[in-house]
Amino acid sequence: MSEKHLQTGDALPAYGGKLRVFAMRFCPYAERTILVLNAKNLQYDTVFVNLDHKPEWVFNYSPKGTVPALEYEEGKGIFDSNIINFYLDEKYPDVALQSTDPLRRAEDKIVVELFAAAQTAFYTAAYNAQALQPKQVEDFHKGLETLQATLKERGTKFLHGDYPGLVDYTLFPFLERFEALPLVGKPEFALSKDKYELLVTYIETMKVAPAVKPYYLTPDTHAKFIESRNKGDANYNMLDTSAVCCMRPRKKKE
Repeated sequence: MSEKHLQTGDALPAYGGKLRVFAMRFCPYAERTILVLNAKNLQYDTVFVNLDHKPEWVFNYSPKGTVPALEYEEGKGIFDSNIINFYLDEKYPDVALQSTDPLRRAEDKIVVELFAAAQTAFYTAAYNAQALQPKQVEDFHKGLETLQATLKERGTKFLHGDYPGLVDYTLFPFLERFEALPLVGKPEFALSKDKYELLVTYIETMKVAPAVKPYYLTPDTHAKFIESRNKGDANYNMLDTSAVCCMRPRKKKE
């Protein structure tokens, strides 16, 4: 499958009978769903979408024209990464990505909520730097500090436990992109290992998790996309190699 992003006027590929995710290769929200699909060993097809020149048919699956969207039956879709991922975890429970403890599930949602300001700061720093305020830099580091404190408190390899769970796959796509900020002229967003030793170790461990490794992109690659988008010509198709395999069977839990 090609990583080419389809755009206005392009035909929708024929339905292949599997789950199908509509995504954008550099979108952290779309990556969340890709990682969950991988973690659950599900067979799926991927259709990448140019978000600047959206194909007409994407609105059939995502009324807002956003990604990700999931075609769960031919012609039927749901959208929004959180909605999709909770659906997948309930629909395909063989590889459970959430705790059975209702309190821990609630705590995981709080972890995600407390991280939201850091995500917002990333988008401003990367794509609207002239609007960046000192408070957002503070919010960014406060989010990282809170996340590191949670890792220390839980004392487990991943936030979920011995293997990554939904909370890890929800946060990691942004952590992956945070490392690109110093490369686009934002050194104040660097993740210093002296300050964030535990968090940096966690990030490095997540990079090689089975669900993450084949989809992970380097900071340099993310920086190149950010720069292309800021120049007004987002290079959606900069990855011209074949797409990663959409079927990833594994025998063991991560």
